[in-house]
Amino acid sequence: MSSTEDATKYARGQVQWLLENQCRIPIRSITPISFYYKTSDTLLDEADFYYRNNQLEQSFILYSRYITLFVEELKLHHPGYATVSVNEREHVKEIIRSKAFPRAEELKEKLKEKYSREYESKQKAIQEEVAKIAAVPLDKPATNFHNENEQTLEQLKTAYAPMPPAHVALFAIPPTDSVLPLSNKEPAKPAFDRSRKPMMNFGNSSMTTLRRISIPCDITAKFLQAAQRNTDRKIETCGILAGSKRDNNYMITHIVVPKQNGGPDSCDTEKEEEMVEYIANNNLITLGWIHTHPTQTVFLSSVDLHTHLPYQMLMQEAVAIVISPKYNETAIFSLTPDTGIPIISTCKKTGFHEHINNPPLFLPSTHTSYDPGLLCHIVDLRNN
Repeated sequence: MSSTEDATKYARGQVQWLLENQCRIPIRSITPISFYYKTSDTLLDEADFYYRNNQLEQSFILYSRYITLFVEELKLHHPGYATVSVNEREHVKEIIRSKAFPRAEELKEKLKEKYSREYESKQKAIQEEVAKIAAVPLDKPATNFHNENEQTLEQLKTAYAPMPPAHVALFAIPPTDSVLPLSNKEPAKPAFDRSRKPMMNFGNSSMTTLRRISIPCDITAKFLQAAQRNTDRKIETCGILAGSKRDNNYMITHIVVPKQNGGPDSCDTEKEEEMVEYIANNNLITLGWIHTHPTQTVFLSSVDLHTHLPYQMLMQEAVAIVISPKYNETAIFSLTPDTGIPIISTCKKTGFHEHINNPPLFLPSTHTSYDPGLLCHIVDLRNN
């Protein structure tokens, strides 16, 4: 096989990896189908934003998610698909036909060209290193020289083993004050149960180029107040983060607390149509979710990871805020785009289960900051 054919095969494989591991949004049958139609507007807006800014991988992934969501996932996996009006279906079909599909195809070809160039560049680098090794004078015993050359060549090949395109995440945004644990040494924190609490690496991560989210400084206090009755009984409380755009970024202004049924380590929402209706009627954007850990520290359990996945795939800026009233901590998390999203999106397990967490599946969000000028509004639907 020629080097050109190798490059073409490699590029095709990289694009296929993106399609298989980054583009299928998990569907929750209990979530009203109107939520997906409403949120897809934001998904398309983000795809357009990254397309205009020549972010090839990100715009390709987002357009592909939009197409897959309506062409396959909702049609096959949501019981409410039959209730969608003809006008809504035709509107989405027209967007796919006139914009999403043509742009996805355009971006796919550009990505193939990009990956082919990368392959050829790496191949050239390997050949240059091999040539340098061959040019070294034979001032050592031949057997040793031969073994060293073989070892070096193997290291080069290993370093070039095909990998998921980590450059989906193009650069990291400098860390902010998005994780602000408050000091409280008592009581002593329990040891992590690794089957339920993935260990985190707080080092640098190849985070996606994200628009920023501003968060009200009073969000923890307001939500804890709403959750107090559950917290006293060691029951989790959850809510949906909602807000709007501001200067091409986002701001969280509301927490919508739906009817729910919780326990010490889980929380299930009920009658989600009320929550979806409120968000839609008030022209809000869903920006993630928030929940308490009344008996534990802040982390994302395996169940939390699966819960958060559709939020972040529908809107990649979406965050998961976790509050531990017992240990006086608040943290804001995101799935890592090159590890967390592909692993969780292809995991078929339910309930609490183990995940390999190296590289980490989630990290503290780096695209958020607290804004003292914002106020958090709690919309509690539990008593409606």
